[in-house]
Amino acid sequence: MSPRVRSAIAAILVVGICCTVAAPVATAQLERQRANPGGPVGELFWAPTLITTSTVTNLNGGDLNFSIIHVFGIATRGVEDLFGLDAAANIRFGLDYGVTDRLSLGFGRSRFERIFDYRFKLNVLRQTRDNRIPVEVAVKGDAAIRTDRSGFDFVDRLSYLGTVMVARRFGDRVSVQVSPMYSHLNTVYVESDREGNVIDRENGHFGVAIAARVVLSTRLALTAEYIPVFGPRSDDTVDAVGVGLDIETGGHVFQLFVTTSQWLTEQHVMARNTDNFFDGDFRFGFNVNRVFGLGGYE
Repeated sequence: MSPRVRSAIAAILVVGICCTVAAPVATAQLERQRANPGGPVGELFWAPTLITTSTVTNLNGGDLNFSIIHVFGIATRGVEDLFGLDAAANIRFGLDYGVTDRLSLGFGRSRFERIFDYRFKLNVLRQTRDNRIPVEVAVKGDAAIRTDRSGFDFVDRLSYLGTVMVARRFGDRVSVQVSPMYSHLNTVYVESDREGNVIDRENGHFGVAIAARVVLSTRLALTAEYIPVFGPRSDDTVDAVGVGLDIETGGHVFQLFVTTSQWLTEQHVMARNTDNFFDGDFRFGFNVNRVFGLGGYE
């Protein structure tokens, strides 16, 4: 069985488990006061990022979100490196600002290759409570630059991502998102494997990120994501898989997860991930999101 098929099976199982957990509680949804029955559905996801992929959830106008994403080394190497905690870790610090309730701008810096990325997210459609608009739609663009001493020219160090996120919240507990995305790296590396075969790498990758969330309580939610790549792809890349637990504390959202990717921007997750869950290549990680209400936009 090929790695891609096994990754697909894993994703189907994860989403299936989420739906199974949600089924018995879907009929006992919390009743909420709805001043505007035709207004937008809120909290499709608790944070702008699920594990490594972005969600349709955006910041309110005037809010500033400070985020930390930290992914450790491979966990299955055992106590020698404390299940990956002693291994080389990737970390990203980010700031995003809500220009309006639909548009946010942000930037961040990752440790690997000292990558700086700049991004925007715009909600084009909002899912409404009366189902007049059944889905939430957002678009995101991201441009990143590698700033370590690689020897490449400025243009050669650039990479890009464009994605359309389509999501729907089912009741009070289940949210599902599908996100077609395209990434492009201006420069790829030419290397050989242990047998001396040249590894063929692609500049562009097309994928579809699948994300799901199941609310377990007012403070806990189970999350999962799978990012299959379709069409031409680099020889040594593997589809990324992640499973997590969101903890909402009112102002902070903590996200604990295991994932197969150590990259923290989506264009690199698609183009550079080489770890396979079925080979034991998974790692622990966490996200921290802290929102500051700066006011200004009504």
